[in-house]
Amino acid sequence: MEIDRISNQTLKRQLPKKEETNESTTYLKKLDQEANRLLVAIKDKANKKTIGRKVRDAEIIKASLKLIGPDQIKDLQALTYSEKDRLALAHEDYQKKNGKLSLEGFIAKLLSGEIHNKKD
Repeated sequence: MEIDRISNQTLKRQLPKKEETNESTTYLKKLDQEANRLLVAIKDKANKKTIGRKVRDAEIIKASLKLIGPDQIKDLQALTYSEKDRLALAHEDYQKKNGKLSLEGFIAKLLSGEIHNKKD
């Protein structure tokens, strides 16, 4: 028992303590092939200069993210909608304009041609 206590104390002294740093942590996210190709093309254009350091991927991504506004966010959201989601949105929109109607009734009107889905 005495040996275990002594060996534990010795191990504690030998292990270096972690130093706290204020460095920012970088995160890597996977890009699909098209996004990576676009990033590389922009980086190549940005780095065609005679002086200065190379432009980093993170700098290009930060600049791009700052350009995203409410319209682009709506477009991104629309990319994620399934057909069922689009039907639900059209049903909600129809109910706001024309009053309550069951989903089955809405689908029946769509199929009969009484309702025409207009794209904005």
